[in-house]
Amino acid sequence: MPKNYKVEYSTTANTGTWVELDDVQDISFSIGRQFMLDQYSASTGSLTIRYPTGYATPNTAMVPDTYVRIWGPNTTDGNYAMYHGIIKDVSVTYGIPYVGGVGQADYLNVTLEGGFAQASRMSGQNYAMAAGDFYTQCNTASTQTGLSIGISATTPQMAASTVSGTWGDWINASLVTINGRMSDCTGYNFINLSGPFNARTCTVNFSDVANNSTNQVYDQADFGALSDNFYTQITVDPADYAGQTVTNVGATVPYRTYTVNTLSASAGQALDQANFLLSQYGTQKFALTSVSCLAEAQSSFQMDYMGLTTFGFLVGARVSVTFRGTVYYSIIEGVRVTATPESSRYTFYLSGADLNNYLILNDTVFGTLDNNKLGY
Repeated sequence: MPKNYKVEYSTTANTGTWVELDDVQDISFSIGRQFMLDQYSASTGSLTIRYPTGYATPNTAMVPDTYVRIWGPNTTDGNYAMYHGIIKDVSVTYGIPYVGGVGQADYLNVTLEGGFAQASRMSGQNYAMAAGDFYTQCNTASTQTGLSIGISATTPQMAASTVSGTWGDWINASLVTINGRMSDCTGYNFINLSGPFNARTCTVNFSDVANNSTNQVYDQADFGALSDNFYTQITVDPADYAGQTVTNVGATVPYRTYTVNTLSASAGQALDQANFLLSQYGTQKFALTSVSCLAEAQSSFQMDYMGLTTFGFLVGARVSVTFRGTVYYSIIEGVRVTATPESSRYTFYLSGADLNNYLILNDTVFGTLDNNKLGY
């Protein structure tokens, strides 16, 4: 059975009235990222809406900076919407014929962007960020930008820095330093940052056979060995300290080198991070990279939450995938949703547990000595 989605807009999200959009023909949105070493950009979305009377009486709210939210099949007004965004661009496709003030083939095309887009447009104005722990620096960034930056992460010490680019650049540099993740679809000016050791656990998993309240059945799985997930040499180059380089034992020249610029608080911290990254990416691996699920194929649809409190928390969440009798433990890096009145599809981009092999005590997947690595 097709799933129902509701799209609403408001010109003043926090205090205004929400108005439902009729005749929505197509919805798509993406959160997170596809690959582990991708830098983050704002989440994106798009809507296609029938617009038969729009030429004669246009919807004047359908302009950039209007707020939009998308409710999923299991979301209600008492819960979080799946996606919150702001209109970025609007265009109209006019068709033939146009009779009596009605254009039956007219369509409104809307593109959306998440809250991180605001940070990416805000100049840092050379703000002098004082040295401190990550939590304190994020609170300072929230004050300077007016954005709400939520933190579900460890709070390592961070170096002092000058925000000479945008605040989005500073957030990405911070995420690289803590090896963290970001989602920005839970609120219009809200950006959630999470660390690798704080991964939430989905109570609903994926299977190629089981189709029930705790397993979403998928119809496509992609495996791959990615060149961007294999390096024989790592260089971590902090802004205020000497760069630190580590190399795989037995590696030969020319090395496959990954260089990352960080806000590390010391050379020792940078060296620890370099060793950590080499433990992650120093071995070639053939791994599960994505699964794709048809919403109406589920006997108990759960993909708009997967047991978590909001869709945005799926980024960085732990999930298992059963494929041909083998269980693969993975981290969700990003999600793409496409929906029409007839059908909807969810594609989950994954990284393997062996690329997230930090040590968490008493954990069945991440708590095995000599297999999992200490963090930094």
